[in-house]
Amino acid sequence: MKTLIAEKIIHKNEIRIKLTYEYNTEINNFIKKIRGRKWSKSLKSWHLPYKQENWKQLKTLCEKHNVKLLNKNYGKSTSNIIQNKSNNNMLPEVQKSVSEFKQFMTEKRFSPNTIKTYLNSVNKFFEYYPTKMPDEISLNDIRNFNTEYVIKNNLSISYQNQLINALKTFYQKIYNKNLNINLLERPVKQKQLPDVLSQQEVKQIITSIKNIKHKTIISLIYSAGLRRSELINFKIKDIDSERKTIKISQSKGNKDRYVGLSEKILLMLRQYYKEYRPEKWLFEGAGGKQYSPSSIRSIFERAKKDAGISKKITLHGLRHSYATHLHEKGIDIRVIQELLGHNSIKTTEIYTHISKKRINDVRSPLDDLDI
Repeated sequence: MKTLIAEKIIHKNEIRIKLTYEYNTEINNFIKKIRGRKWSKSLKSWHLPYKQENWKQLKTLCEKHNVKLLNKNYGKSTSNIIQNKSNNNMLPEVQKSVSEFKQFMTEKRFSPNTIKTYLNSVNKFFEYYPTKMPDEISLNDIRNFNTEYVIKNNLSISYQNQLINALKTFYQKIYNKNLNINLLERPVKQKQLPDVLSQQEVKQIITSIKNIKHKTIISLIYSAGLRRSELINFKIKDIDSERKTIKISQSKGNKDRYVGLSEKILLMLRQYYKEYRPEKWLFEGAGGKQYSPSSIRSIFERAKKDAGISKKITLHGLRHSYATHLHEKGIDIRVIQELLGHNSIKTTEIYTHISKKRINDVRSPLDDLDI
């Protein structure tokens, strides 16, 4: 009897089903009937998306062609994992728990980004253990996922920490179960300094933009050190031209704050408003909806290219540049903290390490040598 071995693997940062068998035309032909199958030169085998429907199709085809199907991960027939699952490869109990987790985070007013990140982490984790119920998960399972998926695929330190935080919250709030996740080794966070633009480079970027709406968007982000999400959520009423202030509502950490309204920005906004006449959102996209994050990123990338700026810096770099330039002007770090909306002064102090004011105040000992 011919044998087909199926094995769960990580290939190119995806969970796949690797198929191993002695060459056989009949098996080759039915594998080619499975959607999403790919041939890997490096693995020298076929592999499929790790989905429940693919397990079922494999089982059906193997039975039809009298081929024994073995699951290498379990060392036995795959029949034990063919259960009544949805197309997203999760047990109904897991789906129910994840849905409750989403509801919990929504009711607790977690930010949309946090909800999305935590759900993605929890979903990815349970996709890795498709046959385990949530209450069967052990600390060793999390360690194994961390080693075999996160570290093996060289995923970021931030992702690793987010995963641990997501699972910790999931089990404490949904299952009232403490897995002692604090016993897991967390990676040492890299102390990377953000890249910043000089004021001349910021000027080059802004002046390269001809469209008044696009120019106002980029200028406003730099002028007040805004996050992209903050700009997208601005409503017309948030601009107070009399007091020269901008109200930022329910930003990161669900906090409100005020920042100053630049005189030049006010002139730009008036010119932009006369031309575009937004009704609700300060910057509207198609159909009067909020402007999309990807559109703002595209504006910045195109302007950077047109300005001849080759630095590898993202849109968020304008916020870093704003804070750095304020520090170089002698603005107190506590004031910068308040303007940026940071909870901790430690977060803001990073700008003291990249400010040229601090660096240029130090005279090199080489300059004291008569050479």
